[in-house]
Amino acid sequence: MARVTFRIPWSYRIWIFLFLLISWLTGIAFFVLNKWIFVEGEFGPEKHPWQYPVLRIHGAAAFLMMITYGYLLASHVPAGWKQKRQRRSGLILVCAQGFLILSAYGLYYLADEGFRVLVSYAHALVGVTFPLLLAVHIISGRHSRP
Repeated sequence: MARVTFRIPWSYRIWIFLFLLISWLTGIAFFVLNKWIFVEGEFGPEKHPWQYPVLRIHGAAAFLMMITYGYLLASHVPAGWKQKRQRRSGLILVCAQGFLILSAYGLYYLADEGFRVLVSYAHALVGVTFPLLLAVHIISGRHSRP
């Protein structure tokens, strides 16, 4: 098994991008199904039946992303910090991922419905922009190589 340090091996990148893609697509799908798509039920408009299966897939992908996040925190982040490059974009990614984890926890366990709506929109906004943040980190890292 290849060791992850400053440079992440391709085999790991594929898994990271796969988990991210599944999490991203299912997150967007759940948000759209939850906010805008309803079906006519026996007693009026109801949530779409795919909403909760999509959320379960999103949760599973998010757990895999959390495992990947922990692995990168223990290997890639310290190695990258020593290189003194990409610290700003790396720190933004670490904070964004941390926020997604904490806000997801909050979405499950916060009781106040008004605050829950605010957290859901913040979680969705950070989640939708996360791949862009990662792309900026990767591209700028390639351009800053010595």
